[in-house]
Formats: sequence, C-alpha cells, structure tokens
Amino acid sequence: MSLQKFIEDFEEAVEDIEPNSLTAATNFKALEAWDSLAVLTVTDVIDMEYAVLLKKKDFDCARTVEELYDLVTQVR
Repeated sequence: MSLQKFIEDFEEAVEDIEPNSLTAATNFKALEAWDSLAVLTVTDVIDMEYAVLLKKKDFDCARTVEELYDLVTQVR
C-alpha cells in the first residue's frame, strides 16, 4: 500500500472531495466535508481495502491524512 493510493481511496470515500485535491499534509478534520458520514465511509474503506479496523481513538489522535495512513500501516 502506498500513501498516494491511500489518499486516492480517502478522496473517493468522502463526498464532495475533488480527485487530486488532498495531500499527505491535509488536515482532514478541517475539511468542510468531514462529518460523521465521512468517518463511517473512510472507516469502511480502510476495513475493506486494508483489512484494518480503526477505532474512534485512532481518528482522535490522527490529524493529517498521512498520520491516518501511518496508523493503518502500523496496525497492518
């Protein structure tokens, strides 16, 4: 799994995110589209694509897309 692929999956999962609009440094919690539905869809994509089940505390400690990616790769 690459960081770029993870970013693409993240962009596809969250409604109203334009393709190629996010970077590793993007604070996903500051996105206008980040809401409870986005949390559920991103969690689902991570579970299905990467076989990792993240918990609320994982999202609480991650701020950027790269930090979330790092959590997924650590668990995997």
